[in-house]
Amino acid sequence: MKVTPWFAMMLAAFAFLTACSSGNNSSSSKSTPIFTSTPVTEATQGVAYTYQLAATDPAGGTVTFALTTAPSGATLTGNTVNWTPTAAESRVSNNFTATANTPSGGSAQQSWTVTPGGTITVNWVTTYWSPSGPVQVPAPAASALNMEALVPEADGSITLLKASATSTPGVFTLSNVPGGNYWLAIAGNAFWTNTSMFDAGTDIANGQVPLTSTSSNTTIDLNISGMAPETTEEWMEFITDPATGLALFGVPAGSTSVAGGFGGTGPIDWSQINTAFLMQYELEPLGALNNYVLGPELSLSDLSLTSGATNTITETLNPATQTSLQLNVSGSQWASAFNNVGPSSATVQDSIVTLIAEPNVTGINASGPAPFLPGLVLVGPTPGDTGFLGILGQPPNWQASTCLDYTGQPGTTVTAIEPPILTDQDFGTLQYGDPFDPTWTRALALCQQATVPISVPNSSSPYSFMLVDGMSVAPSSSSLLPLALPVQNPTINGTSFFMEQTISNTTPTLSWSAPTSTPSPYGYTVRVYVETTLAGTPLFDSVGNFSSSATSVALPPLQGGNTYLFAITTEVDGAANMQTSPFRSALPTGFASIVSAPITIAPAASAPQIRGDIQEWRRLVKPSDPRSGINAKASSSCFVLSGALSRAVCDGR
Repeated sequence: MKVTPWFAMMLAAFAFLTACSSGNNSSSSKSTPIFTSTPVTEATQGVAYTYQLAATDPAGGTVTFALTTAPSGATLTGNTVNWTPTAAESRVSNNFTATANTPSGGSAQQSWTVTPGGTITVNWVTTYWSPSGPVQVPAPAASALNMEALVPEADGSITLLKASATSTPGVFTLSNVPGGNYWLAIAGNAFWTNTSMFDAGTDIANGQVPLTSTSSNTTIDLNISGMAPETTEEWMEFITDPATGLALFGVPAGSTSVAGGFGGTGPIDWSQINTAFLMQYELEPLGALNNYVLGPELSLSDLSLTSGATNTITETLNPATQTSLQLNVSGSQWASAFNNVGPSSATVQDSIVTLIAEPNVTGINASGPAPFLPGLVLVGPTPGDTGFLGILGQPPNWQASTCLDYTGQPGTTVTAIEPPILTDQDFGTLQYGDPFDPTWTRALALCQQATVPISVPNSSSPYSFMLVDGMSVAPSSSSLLPLALPVQNPTINGTSFFMEQTISNTTPTLSWSAPTSTPSPYGYTVRVYVETTLAGTPLFDSVGNFSSSATSVALPPLQGGNTYLFAITTEVDGAANMQTSPFRSALPTGFASIVSAPITIAPAASAPQIRGDIQEWRRLVKPSDPRSGINAKASSSCFVLSGALSRAVCDGR
């Protein structure tokens, strides 16, 4: 067939358009870039972080980059990611995503996370509640020696990091601590925490003891009248604020006055102390309890004392303003709280009911260390008993009246105070004197002490271990019941906590179930005791206290070849936070403990690699009082008493 030129031209045009269309389809094929660089995942707070991106284009084009996801402050210059981690960005995961692009329109993404090592900041400021108001006192720079972090590493090793004092008083830092949990040692206690800001401060219901650079021998003579005559031995207490010590006089029955002196040598600046309390205690039996309650008293706010001299105080007591409360105890709940708390049955041996006023403290519960605990006792057991003033073998102190947790003391050293309360009882109306500022914190407390006999390897006689359960609330007519209950189902390395055994690692894992108590615990403390001997008799000394808000902890390394006891204490508090501020307290509070069977660590037990001096760590956590390093004693000798006194005890601090 003959093709006309016009038709030929149409075919040629169609062929051209088809060819063009085919060419466009070929150029729409996009080449996908391939990343050849590996992300940098290590960083440090305050230190410049860089990562150079690299990728290739299979088609040979030039790859460009964009930073599509990044923390605040991160930038991309060319192919380089730049970032300086802030404190808020450290010790947490930070997400990055970079996009690579080719000239043909292809793209690929690379994502990674960076958890910078960060700075742990510890604020260690003690609040003294003085007569003139709260006073903030920073810990000295030397307190850095009592602070350290123990960091578990991914390879199973452990790194020890020391603290440093900053230029800001009371502020300490530990540098380049990885993200996640670590053990933080603060003056005798260790906390399992992941925080970057830790408050190591505490509240003390007194002013700070004023000190001088030299010691002097100071005497105080008391001539006190206005006492109410009693048919039994009377007790007179003298306490200063700040708390320089305690003088407690036993006075013959029927006395209406007392004269006596006491004194001590130390660096106290007595000229700065102008507040003191004189208090008489009267026996007020209530059912099976023999309470002593505050009677005539006198608050002194205009003292003028001289260091290194004899100071005479002649005063007349005033009848105390009377108040009362209905005392009810849910004893059956206390009895059940002592079931299944050790490898053998616990015997509840005594109780203590107390009521205190915390001088100058409002809105919180003071929880500072002895001898700075609240000391204005409104109700307590017989003042001359060791239960009121402490435990046998230790200096007497009136702070025991605040229901302290003596768990771990040898149970044989305790003298029964009042009978245990193991059935529900309504004791009736408790009358007592309370003339103090109504805004001050009042704490009504009940503690019950029990002993658990523990069979010790290679010993013919059991070791008597003391457990103490206690609670404190604002005074009311509500029944006193345990606020903290013992943990349940405790194990060590997955085996029963109450079974004597030998384990093959030096970092045992303790686990338990939380108790079903109201209010809920804010945390738990594992107390560790190592077996020693005295004249062939087994004893258990404190190794350290390890606190956590979790229900399972792997302890720092212990010593192979030793035998240990472990106590787990449930802790309840209206304000404390185990990870960030464990010493700041508010009512209600409570505690309850259990104790393990003897656990021996095999001499050849496996131990993690330690980067640092583990002996230094053990030194830091050795003290049994978590706040024992905060203040030193202000007086070097106990008060010496004289005068018309039938009995006397004293506590010179």
